[in-house]
Amino acid sequence: MEELYEGFFNEYSTDFYEYFDKHLVKNVIKKGEYKEIEDEIKAIKNKNPNMVAILEDKENVNLTREDVKKLNEILSLERELNIIELKESFKLGFKEAYIYFESMNMLSR
Repeated sequence: MEELYEGFFNEYSTDFYEYFDKHLVKNVIKKGEYKEIEDEIKAIKNKNPNMVAILEDKENVNLTREDVKKLNEILSLERELNIIELKESFKLGFKEAYIYFESMNMLSR
């Protein structure tokens, strides 16, 4: 039970983003659906240089209809990634609440 106390409140009380990013990399980003979606986004960008110019280089580019379709596809995929991250933050919140309640002896009968 001692290892449970090594949660957010003890380790990262001033830097939530660092803690959450570390958690995402360890438990989500390199695995399953998240990685597949990221790979799909990379593939679209590799085939469409205008997507890189707009999304990464922040350049003004004249878009074709096909470019607009690809941009919408990327934005939709990025929303899916955001939903995965949101679900993970929800689960992490439950874990951290449990750790906190346990450390405060609030779960004792």
